[in-house]
Amino acid sequence: MTLSAELSGSYNSAMLGQKLYLEEHPDANVHVFNSCSASVGETLIALKIQECEEAGMKFSETIRQVDQFIQEQNTYFVLETLENLRKNGRISSVKAVVASALNIKPVMGATPQGMIIQLGQARGMQKALRAMVERMAADLKNPAEKVLGLVHCNNRERAEYVKSEIQKLIRVKDIIVLETSGVSTLYAAQGGMILVA
Repeated sequence: MTLSAELSGSYNSAMLGQKLYLEEHPDANVHVFNSCSASVGETLIALKIQECEEAGMKFSETIRQVDQFIQEQNTYFVLETLENLRKNGRISSVKAVVASALNIKPVMGATPQGMIIQLGQARGMQKALRAMVERMAADLKNPAEKVLGLVHCNNRERAEYVKSEIQKLIRVKDIIVLETSGVSTLYAAQGGMILVA
């Protein structure tokens, strides 16, 4: 399972590895999942794979269930700084400068294919985080059955605030709160929040 193919070459590399392995081991069960997400989205997918395995599902049924889970998953995020998105061409330099000067925080998300898009914006971090939660709550189907993933970059207090805002709006099965690691830390940057539902 890889980072969104729209954000990284890891999916294509994994597909090449799968192809090479299956050439020598044609009877092996190997599948590469494109997470169409990142960070805690990948964590939730890994938990779904584990759930399927523990339920004793066949390989093909696991793939079907996990692919459906990926398609139903939504990713949202709010960043303290837009500098990393500007550096990698996800937003223009002008937009980053204006947003910073006016303390505008875009509420970002991902398309079903895993491309980064802007969903809205708000003035100040607290309002942006509330807007993110409201958008997620409006999009979420069958919330009582859902486990949400929330990841923060060195700001546990902010993560707890987001969790409490979620709990004010909807009842969900569980909310997993984690700290970023790896490449997600670089892109989220200090204070960034990623929510996957």
